[in-house]
Amino acid sequence: MKKLIFLLLFFPIIFFAQKVQIKKDKVIVEGNEVAVVISPYQDHYDFYNLKNQKMFEVDLKGVDLAREQFMHYLELKSNDGKTTQIPYEVLVTSLKVDRIIAHQLTVKYQLFNQNGIDQSKLAEFFNEPRENLADKYNQMKANSFADESGRQERLSNIKTRYNPRLGKGGEILFNNGNYPAKIAGYARAYECSGFSPSPCMEIWDLDNIKIAAMFPSNKGIRTYLVKTYDGNEFLFDINRTYASSDYVFVTELVAQLILEGYTLEHQAYYKDLELQNAKIQDAVARSINLYDVPGYVIDKNGKKTEGYLTVWFEQLDVNKTGQRLPTEFADRYGQDVMVKTPLPANSMKTKTYNADSGIQFCVKSDDGTEDCYYGMSVKGELMKKLQNYGDLYGNNAYFYRLIKKEKEIMLLQDPVELHKYVIKTNSQAKGQMLDNRSNEKLSEKLAEYLNDCKKISEELKNESLDLRNEENQLYILKEYAKCKN
Repeated sequence: MKKLIFLLLFFPIIFFAQKVQIKKDKVIVEGNEVAVVISPYQDHYDFYNLKNQKMFEVDLKGVDLAREQFMHYLELKSNDGKTTQIPYEVLVTSLKVDRIIAHQLTVKYQLFNQNGIDQSKLAEFFNEPRENLADKYNQMKANSFADESGRQERLSNIKTRYNPRLGKGGEILFNNGNYPAKIAGYARAYECSGFSPSPCMEIWDLDNIKIAAMFPSNKGIRTYLVKTYDGNEFLFDINRTYASSDYVFVTELVAQLILEGYTLEHQAYYKDLELQNAKIQDAVARSINLYDVPGYVIDKNGKKTEGYLTVWFEQLDVNKTGQRLPTEFADRYGQDVMVKTPLPANSMKTKTYNADSGIQFCVKSDDGTEDCYYGMSVKGELMKKLQNYGDLYGNNAYFYRLIKKEKEIMLLQDPVELHKYVIKTNSQAKGQMLDNRSNEKLSEKLAEYLNDCKKISEELKNESLDLRNEENQLYILKEYAKCKN
């Protein structure tokens, strides 16, 4: 999907009364989990109730009216095949599209409330007649392109404003009445043949970025195909045939490029920088990393240090590849927590703790709850250890999120690879990893790990517990705690 042009609309203050959040795929309204949202692919969102029943799906779509103008809308589909379209409205400040959608569906259409998905509101929503926004926006697009006279007027204004010229060395000069003219880029002309894949002409900017290349087209000898650096294409019509020494031809092409939104100089560099920054911000919003969140650290001696915590659990997936952890070099994500402690005169003291130092840290949520993480090495994780050793890196301690703590034993989870759990007893330095290995193998390893509790160890040896079931994991904790009473 192209760059979003957000239209900030104003509605009665009642629309903004409810607080809607997305946390680990859960839709949360006023602190209550009410639904689940899953995005199996880009710009598509499936909404489930808390019983894992799919209720409806949403697609974010749009129509490109013209350069830098994009009309977005949401297309919703019910379980019985009904579809409807509504404008995409940004009613909350957020980089997460799923939160923006959930917020809009809550505050404007009341599809979610504190008790879950409102079935009656959902039925009313899909039964209400609405205009087809795809047809509407496509008609607007057709109208915008039909205004050829307006296009010619804009082109004339561009020639007046920029007055593009070609220097003796191929320099593209802009001269709007100021002297001397400024260099905006360079033109490189070549022999032009309809039988060659090579371009007839290239336009470069001041940062040595090839902005456009012009080729012959199959639309006639005076119509050329122009391909731009960012993947766009357009036809360039001119009332003269190409000649590499024709200065007028070059200036007409430059004027056409400006009309299409390419103004040379340093524009491409700054646009790419802006796009990259937007991608990074989006990747930050999608990641589970923690950045300067309030919390505290407790070291192995029991000393508590409060401050602002930063933890990189995963690499930033800027290009949405789905890869969250490195596979070709040592995995150092989830091993360090940096704590900033306020000092007088608005300064900060920064200290970094490693997972192998035996610390725990907790982060505080807006609702007053805490998520706690413990640093440790584990038994298991052979492939990750081989990956680390292959990169000459011997630290295999990571932070794991606490799920449940009983007397002398804890159940934890890998923050990134959620199918991986860890059971850790106070009597052992390492935890026992429960991962994708067979239940038989996991039961054998866990029985050995918990051999100081005969009852649960024997039960595990009999393979009577599915260790991928979290209820069974919590049962193991309770039974082990009984052994220690």
